[in-house]
Amino acid sequence: MAKRLSYGANLFRSYFYKDKSFNEQFEDNYQALICFYENYAYQRLGAARAYPEIAVKALQNRFNLSIKSITITDATEVWKNYQEIARNEYNNLGVNKTHNPMNSDDGLLTIMAEKNIINIASHVRNLLKNNQTREAHELVDDVRGTGTKIASLYLRDVAYLGKLPENMIKDPYYLQPVDTWIEQTLSIIFGNEKPKVLKEKQELIIKLCEKANVSPIAFNQGAWMLGSQVAGSYLAFQQLARGQNAKIIIKEHIEERKRYVSDAERWLQDWSES
Repeated sequence: MAKRLSYGANLFRSYFYKDKSFNEQFEDNYQALICFYENYAYQRLGAARAYPEIAVKALQNRFNLSIKSITITDATEVWKNYQEIARNEYNNLGVNKTHNPMNSDDGLLTIMAEKNIINIASHVRNLLKNNQTREAHELVDDVRGTGTKIASLYLRDVAYLGKLPENMIKDPYYLQPVDTWIEQTLSIIFGNEKPKVLKEKQELIIKLCEKANVSPIAFNQGAWMLGSQVAGSYLAFQQLARGQNAKIIIKEHIEERKRYVSDAERWLQDWSES
C-alpha cells in the first residue's frame, strides 16, 4: 500500500513544482523569498487567497527582483508597504497582523536579518546537509503564522528540490507534514493502531517506508496528491490505496478535469464573441 501511494509523487511534482521559483530558489535569493511566500507562508487554514499576491508585490517594490542583503529596515518597510497595498489595492483587506509571516515582528524577513540569512532556501538546505534538521524546522516554525505543519512541508520540499539524499538526513520525521489526508492515510493503513501524538505518527511513516523500501518524501507527496486531488473523498481514497477500483477512480478524475477544461474553453469562446 505504501508503494502504491508513493506512485502519486510524480503527479504531485509535475503539478506543483512547475513555477520557476522552485528550481531557481537555491541560486537566487529573491526567488527563494518569492517561493516561500507564494507557496508556504500562507498555507494555514483560513488565510486570504490575496495574501501571497500582496506579499509578492511588496517584495518587488522593496527589492526590485534582486537581494544582496536583508536588514531590519527592509523588514519594516516591506511590512508597511504590505499593509498599504492591502488597504489601497485590495479594498481595505485586513492583514491579520497576529498571524502574518510578513509582519516585521517575528516575520521571516526580520528573522533572516537578525540571523544574517540571505537565502532562506539554501540556508535550510545547508542545515539539513549538516545534520541540523531540528534547527531547520525550528527556524521555519518560529516565523510568525507558520507552525509545525508548514515547517515540515517546507523542509520536505527543500530536501527534495535540493537533491539531498534522504538516507543522509538526520531525524527525517521532521520532513513529514501531517494534514487531514495523511491522517486518513494512516487510518487506512493502521486503523485503530494509529498513534495520537504527532511525532509518533511521523516516525511511524518513516518506519513504514523503510520496511516498504519507499522514499518517505515520495510517500508523503503521493498520498496527499492521490487523496486530495484524485480521490477527493475518504471512501474513494481508501479504495485507491487498497488497489480497489483504482483505474475507475483515476479515469473519473481525468474525465472531470477534461470536462472542466472543455467548459472553460467554451466559456472563453463565448466571452470572445460577446
